[in-house]
Amino acid sequence: MEDVVVIGAGISGLTAAHQLQQVGHRVVVIDKSRGLGGRLATRRRGLTAIDHGCRYLQPFSDSTLSCLPALLETGVLQPWEPKTFVLEATGSLKAMPTETLYIAPQGMSAVAKALASGLAIHYHWRATALTPLPEGWRIEGETLSSDRQEQPSSIEAKAVVVAIPAPQAAALMNRAAPQNEDLAKLMHQLQNVEFDAVITTIAGYSPDESANLLAQTSLGGWMVDGNRQSVLRWAALDSSKRTDPQESVVVMHSSAVFAANNIDRSDLESVGQEMLAATAESLASWLSSPTWMQVHRWRYGFVQQPLGSPVLHSPAVSTLVGCGDWCSGGNVEGAIASGRQAAQLIATALE
Repeated sequence: MEDVVVIGAGISGLTAAHQLQQVGHRVVVIDKSRGLGGRLATRRRGLTAIDHGCRYLQPFSDSTLSCLPALLETGVLQPWEPKTFVLEATGSLKAMPTETLYIAPQGMSAVAKALASGLAIHYHWRATALTPLPEGWRIEGETLSSDRQEQPSSIEAKAVVVAIPAPQAAALMNRAAPQNEDLAKLMHQLQNVEFDAVITTIAGYSPDESANLLAQTSLGGWMVDGNRQSVLRWAALDSSKRTDPQESVVVMHSSAVFAANNIDRSDLESVGQEMLAATAESLASWLSSPTWMQVHRWRYGFVQQPLGSPVLHSPAVSTLVGCGDWCSGGNVEGAIASGRQAAQLIATALE
């Protein structure tokens, strides 16, 4: 039996796992993906890194939570100062003051890799059910990749940190909740959390086109806030985050309304073309004619209605804690704060 299993290798789960391992607990992290980071997601196209999830990190309001100094010192993060615009209701672009943001030249998944150093992680292993035992928990799951080494059908642990989106966490408890009143109460709380879906369109262009968005860009690149537009939430010259970009890449995130209307469509390429056409009409005509394109859907993109508490926890089931930015919001900073508190509660319970 492990001391702790952490379900989910996003930034909140990795934070909790790292904290627990530091105080001497045996920790195993499981994740259904083939990589780390959750929404700190990076795709590769040849030698080109592309951030299709978390776009950047902002300065932390609570310096005690900030991972920025350590990641800047090691070169994982670098400052990014793009020309910033807001797309107004009239269709015009309004220039905004330049703000220093922080990006990873190797892709935002590099942040997760730094946090995961030294952790035992099972990739491509999806948890399917969570069952309380007399002294701990059984996590049942399934291997998602045939090219992976054989993995167990279940793992037992004294404690569990659930660091996946709230709807997925609720699904894990669904089987045991009818026989366990305390789990049923936690599951009910999870059902109140709501997310906005996001569709991400990634498109490649010739350097001459993307460098001249309204002739107002610089070496730092550009980004546009969709400002509640019907289709576009945000767009940026993603390749401006790279130290030696091989090509020009634009990443666009859809509005919540557009995503809700299109998230289940099977023709994702057509969805991407619709996003490009609408964005081109507002920004620049060349955006509708990329040399290549990829589309990704995030069913749980941004937290719309958080839990309202830093963690999901009940003293009646002290060895089970839920964490993530869905608990109290705040994106990366909120996720780190939630992961740290989850680790503290689990460490206390194990004592």
